[in-house]
Amino acid sequence: MKTFKNGLSVALLLGLGFSAHAHAQKHVHGEGELLIAQEGNVLQMQFIIPAADALGFEHQAANPSDKNIIDVLAQQLKNSSHVIDIKGQCILKSTKNSLAHSHSEHDEHDHHNVEATYNFNCKTPVLGFSVTLFNLMPSLNALNVQWISNTGQGSTEVTRNNPVISWQS
Repeated sequence: MKTFKNGLSVALLLGLGFSAHAHAQKHVHGEGELLIAQEGNVLQMQFIIPAADALGFEHQAANPSDKNIIDVLAQQLKNSSHVIDIKGQCILKSTKNSLAHSHSEHDEHDHHNVEATYNFNCKTPVLGFSVTLFNLMPSLNALNVQWISNTGQGSTEVTRNNPVISWQS
């Protein structure tokens, strides 16, 4: 099992590395990324969202109101139902997000992203789900999705009006 976890993590990280490089060159407000890796009962996903869409600003937290916005979003992102609806198929095992450092590490002129990673243990392989993150972030309009699973790999786009991701074996 340990080899599997390392293999899945390596596959996800390789995908994240290539995607992060492409994303760094293409920072478009209103559009984010969702990277998914699934093998057996393990499902991992990472959301990469422009800070302007996630928080309403990209600058360093300049006042108590900005810091409160960051803290509230960090708390909301801990609950996976705020980002996806898997309809009870999976149990959240761990989550982390990049907001812990958002109070002070931004350069004033850079574009910034908010990243949130989720690890699930699922009863059966997941063939799709609905993205609920659009409800949390009103200016987010689309996610470019890339996935890899036991049955293959692919990509698609989900939008506020069509938030369902599905793949079939």
